[in-house]
Amino acid sequence: MAKIRVAQSGTAVAPLPGKIRKLSPTARHCALWALLLVDSGMTAQQALATAFSSASSVACSAESSGLAPVERNLCSELVYGYLRTELRIAFILSRVLPRPQSLPHPLLHVLGLAVYGLLFQDKVPDHAAVFSAVETAQALYGQGLARVANGALRSVQRLADAPMHEDFYLPHGAEAGCAEHMALFYSLPLWIMGHWYKHYGRDAALQLARRSFDRPWSAVRVNAQYSAAMSLREALLASGGEAVGQWGIAFAPGAQPSAVCGQSLHDLHREGALSYQSAGSQLVLEELGLYGWEKPVWDVCAGFGGKTVALLERRIVVPLATDRSMQRLAGLPGQCSRLGLGCPSVALTDAVKPPLEHWDGHMLVDAPCSGLGVLARRPDIRRRPPHEGNSHEGLQQSILFSLAAKMRPGCQMAYITCTLRPNENEKQIEHLVRESDGLQVLRQWQTPHEHPWLEGMYGALLRKV
Repeated sequence: MAKIRVAQSGTAVAPLPGKIRKLSPTARHCALWALLLVDSGMTAQQALATAFSSASSVACSAESSGLAPVERNLCSELVYGYLRTELRIAFILSRVLPRPQSLPHPLLHVLGLAVYGLLFQDKVPDHAAVFSAVETAQALYGQGLARVANGALRSVQRLADAPMHEDFYLPHGAEAGCAEHMALFYSLPLWIMGHWYKHYGRDAALQLARRSFDRPWSAVRVNAQYSAAMSLREALLASGGEAVGQWGIAFAPGAQPSAVCGQSLHDLHREGALSYQSAGSQLVLEELGLYGWEKPVWDVCAGFGGKTVALLERRIVVPLATDRSMQRLAGLPGQCSRLGLGCPSVALTDAVKPPLEHWDGHMLVDAPCSGLGVLARRPDIRRRPPHEGNSHEGLQQSILFSLAAKMRPGCQMAYITCTLRPNENEKQIEHLVRESDGLQVLRQWQTPHEHPWLEGMYGALLRKV
């Protein structure tokens, strides 16, 4: 079998930048630009934003209108879908190409995007996916490699639906259903699948893998302070949504309505009636009981402020939001203004060395983590090397111990991650409680492994006694 080659984020790639930039700004070309940016170290979200900006610049210079909204949506689907299925696609290409590792890396992305279209995009005609890839290969590399691209994609078509079945990915000499086999089928690095097999067992590991492979659900959170909040919630549920906690509504892929109550979701968002927030992030706050908090809250790792404003909407007092990235915090005042909420004080702070001697209230710690619970929504995490899975543990431990020392008796701390690794979750809490005086675990919650679409979240609520 030919060696499977997949780029890792941060790997240097030489993508013939001049020719790449001269490609017309179509959805597929923008997807190629974005994937090359992911190769260079950007997240998928950052890469798409940069690619869309580049497409607009190219369009302006050519006096055209740039990517239409439908083209942007297609580009986003291609990038996120390709990254979710990248290892599976690389395996398929290794079956139809004698030496895929000898081809230019951008060409492998061109082929991979086409394979994604052939296998996973019912609305895209097969001939369109093949034609676009061959045309791009010709523009970048000439007739010779265009013929290679055409031959490879015709071979994939001749495989029919074989690549949609598990047995296609069984490595030679391996046992069916082993971690290596299922890692290929669900397009996961072996270190992730092996970790889940070891800690959760095969059945739970496959449930988690299936959830990470499927397209993610979208979710909104109705602003409880909005004058017609209950009517809006009921309308969203009636349009096919599924309730998440008290004010959240989740939608299956492609099922989110474009408008309710006579207004577009875009306008409702702009007016502060709702916000976009993942279902798991909403539910963990409910499950830990944080909406019952009565003392002032310090959001220690506030990030973009999604959980800060969720608490504020429920009339929880949040006087302080901090993070080590001012770029993330910078949008919080605007969010609060949009939602009609008072904005907390915002400060750039290292949670390992908090500037406060004590905090007379509760703490929310949405800790940096490996993100293995949100692989469907952030598929570029798959590209991270194995050692990064361990790199967060020391930071989390330092944050927890530093903040525990600032807690007053009777106050609580909520610790939240979006990962599925015991060493970052329950074992961190066990170690903290064992090594600290006067800390008590009130509650722990984790997304049920069998849940078909909810993001993998973990939360623990502790009290200083």
